[in-house]
Amino acid sequence: MGFAIIIAVLVLSCWLLVATFRRLRRRHAGRSWWFAFGGLVITGVALGYWLAFYAEYQVSPTFRFFSFPIPLCFFHLENGQWVDFPTPEFVRYPGIATNIVAVTALVVLPVLVASLFRHRGRQG
Repeated sequence: MGFAIIIAVLVLSCWLLVATFRRLRRRHAGRSWWFAFGGLVITGVALGYWLAFYAEYQVSPTFRFFSFPIPLCFFHLENGQWVDFPTPEFVRYPGIATNIVAVTALVVLPVLVASLFRHRGRQG
């Protein structure tokens, strides 16, 4: 089940990035649009890398997750010790890539939305 979610999020994220790129290219976007897109892609990759490899968040006093947006390791407090439950390798490595791509797609999303509003009503 976890692997299916990872694949679905990866496909949706890739589609968002490609759709944004294609829309900018098809609309003959100006230099400022491309700088915004490129800058946000670089920012998204850097933020995605940090969230995939360093982010750890506590969802309850006895439960923590590692990696975001898809948690790849779970921690549970037992007898005062944190016990980890990592995901299997065949889920973990695609999950890391998915986390980076998903965060990048979310960071680039404002360019797509702005482009939709900017070109709303124009033919082409």
